[in-house]
Amino acid sequence: MPYAVFRARRVHTLVDTSSEADAFVVAGDRILAVGDWRDLRAKHLVAERVDLGDAVVVPGLHDAHIHPTAIGDESFQVDLSGCTTPEEVAAALLGRAGETTAGSWVLATRYDHGKSTGGRVLDRDDLDRICPARPVLVMHIASHWAVANTRALELAGLTDESVAPAGGSYGRDATGRLNGVLYERAMAPFAVGGALVPEPDLADRLTALAAFLGKLNAAGLTSLCDADVNPRGLRLLQEARDRGLLTARVGLLVNHDYFASQRDLGLLAGFGDPTLRFVGVKVFLDGAVGGGTCLLEQPYEDGHGHGQQVLGEAELDRVLTDVHEAGCRLAVHANGDRAIRLLLDAFERLEKASGRPVAGHRIEHCSLIDDDILTRMRALGLIAVPFGSYVAFHGEKLPGYYGDRLSRMFAHRSLLDAGIPVAGSSDFPCGPYEPLLALQSCVTRTTARGDVLGGEQRITAAEALRLYTTGAALACGEERDKGRIAPGFLADFTVLADDPLQIPADQLSALPVTSTWLGGRQVWPRPF
Repeated sequence: MPYAVFRARRVHTLVDTSSEADAFVVAGDRILAVGDWRDLRAKHLVAERVDLGDAVVVPGLHDAHIHPTAIGDESFQVDLSGCTTPEEVAAALLGRAGETTAGSWVLATRYDHGKSTGGRVLDRDDLDRICPARPVLVMHIASHWAVANTRALELAGLTDESVAPAGGSYGRDATGRLNGVLYERAMAPFAVGGALVPEPDLADRLTALAAFLGKLNAAGLTSLCDADVNPRGLRLLQEARDRGLLTARVGLLVNHDYFASQRDLGLLAGFGDPTLRFVGVKVFLDGAVGGGTCLLEQPYEDGHGHGQQVLGEAELDRVLTDVHEAGCRLAVHANGDRAIRLLLDAFERLEKASGRPVAGHRIEHCSLIDDDILTRMRALGLIAVPFGSYVAFHGEKLPGYYGDRLSRMFAHRSLLDAGIPVAGSSDFPCGPYEPLLALQSCVTRTTARGDVLGGEQRITAAEALRLYTTGAALACGEERDKGRIAPGFLADFTVLADDPLQIPADQLSALPVTSTWLGGRQVWPRPF
């Protein structure tokens, strides 16, 4: 086990707002002491000396809402995120069709209509022209809607007379014909590993997961919270842990569809170990910000209604009650202001009926707020987990959906000023996974084109760093183990080439990560 004294130009311990050091001691997988390099070296004569030179150390970066298990499936689909024209989309789909056997599925992910098809959404006819003989499914980057071609709709038994399931809907043209767009629960028949779409081999999924974890380590991440785990994902993560492939700690938010069996087995929040543990239960209430389907009080700027509600009030109450009474943490996906208000109503009913506080439950994304929402969240003791990098990444399409409401979206400043705990999250693959880009986006509120969106929601670099350290640890129930460099805490830390609290904010995303450490062991660059 490691026993070493580490030295750097500066160590941001995050114990308090001014706490800094230049050295710390690691014993086993925990921090033993923090302080002055000469003092610690003298007190720990037999410990290994690790001099990190002019680098700056921060606690290991922690993404409180990401989807690593989805990568095992998506790595075998064609990634459309780099496409900038309809022709490039068509070429990518044709290329994948040419790599597969006749009649097999052509699956695509990370399709962004705002960046690749000029804001116009693909439909079944577009896909039929590209791949008429094969079933095709194209998943939007927000992961809350997809587009299927005619062959895929036929395999699912869908016709123009089909009635959408509760919590989902079908897109239709002016004549009422299905146009191939599937919203929310209408996508269920096309789930990977289901009756229609085969799942990749486990060994291939493990290889893809390990490669992705390496990218996350290179970005400085040491902890993740997988925000929608199903049995397939749990098996993948357990196998990865058993094979020593987990180079980041993973918390699990289990999809509420599987909560009953999880509860009956006694696998409740906190079960597991520091490498792989249950955090809570994920519930979906509305649609997506980047896909223009979240549930809003006022209609979208483009006139396309108020968005999608996934759960009705009665079902929402039942799910919240079941999870709360079992003593598990809730993590409810609620983006739009109408969705958040529905959720707050439900939490207030739950607190009154149960006689127990609902403090500590999470609102995932919590994208569009107002003063009433802030007051009620603060009174209930809820935690917000908003997107970190959506202004930087999705900024060009957001004004067309939300207009001047952007001053109240991803409202880190308002949330923090209201005294609400806030965690950092990427929601990858729906947004970029790089936490330093998220820090830059939170501090500058600047899009890739240089436009400022909702500048009044800017926060400081120190506040942004806390989102991805102490804030994420609190949201995952790990505030006594993670988020700080302090005695007794896990020895997870990220080494940066310069000080993120001192450099210009527009340079944060380019700040090099020189190494990443988990439990006192270097996981990036790999030391062998």
